[in-house]
Amino acid sequence: MNWDDLKYYLAVARNKSLSEAARGLHVSPSTVSRRIDALEQALGTRLFSRRQDGYDLNEAGANLLSTAEQAEAHLLWLERGAAKSEAETAGIVRLVMPELLGQYLIIPQLGPLQRQYPEIQLEVVTDVRPSPLTKREADIVIRLNRPTQGDYTVQRIGQLSQSLYASSEYLKEVGIPAQASDLSHHRLIGWDSELAYLPLARWLEERPNLPAIYIRTGNFHAQLMAVKAHLGVAALPRFAAERFSLQRVFADETPLQSEIWLIKQSDSRRLKRVNIVANYIAGIITAAQDRLA
Repeated sequence: MNWDDLKYYLAVARNKSLSEAARGLHVSPSTVSRRIDALEQALGTRLFSRRQDGYDLNEAGANLLSTAEQAEAHLLWLERGAAKSEAETAGIVRLVMPELLGQYLIIPQLGPLQRQYPEIQLEVVTDVRPSPLTKREADIVIRLNRPTQGDYTVQRIGQLSQSLYASSEYLKEVGIPAQASDLSHHRLIGWDSELAYLPLARWLEERPNLPAIYIRTGNFHAQLMAVKAHLGVAALPRFAAERFSLQRVFADETPLQSEIWLIKQSDSRRLKRVNIVANYIAGIITAAQDRLA
């Protein structure tokens, strides 16, 4: 088999669409289709169930997924310069961090790091979903929950406070809720069903007498923009809500506090460039604690 075909398989498995996979890989859909056919022929089995509206993994395809992701992670690790000297600063450092924390706090403050170490290249992924720690997908991961197993180093670098927020214009229109039962008259902005497991989603939706969620989204930025547009009430990190002058609802309520953890993969923690970036990010979080917690 051609090992390069695995990336086409993974793109289709993740996007469930030839056209979306092709867009991400910067090739044509026919190229993706041809490479999937070649991989299936090499393995002697079908990996996908073809439907009119997309591609779904069949049993054989699902069985291959974990192994293919591990192979991908090892190749990404090699691309990031695994063979370079541990003392070398030049090379790629891949970061995975929570969406708003990355977009509104960490990324805007990377300028001094870039100027001091121009030879370090950063690959930054911001996502609300916790990054899996069993693969070599990232050198540094910032998470809001402490991992309990795995071969990596863990450092607590701060706390993050999250509460209910709305715009002042929205509260003028609908009224300021005095107690939890008053939320039944409000429009809530929450998470789609795939992200219902998130602590913040549970913290919001496990309240009694909640109305139906008015808008469900798959990311924090969409929720933040919906609240900014006076569409309703959402649970948001304090630092991001205050950046847009949003008003906290139930000011006397204890906010949801999450600890911020910096995690370095076992293979990465020996690299000088990884430790430079990790220490710099830890410094950003520490300096911002008055706004975060």
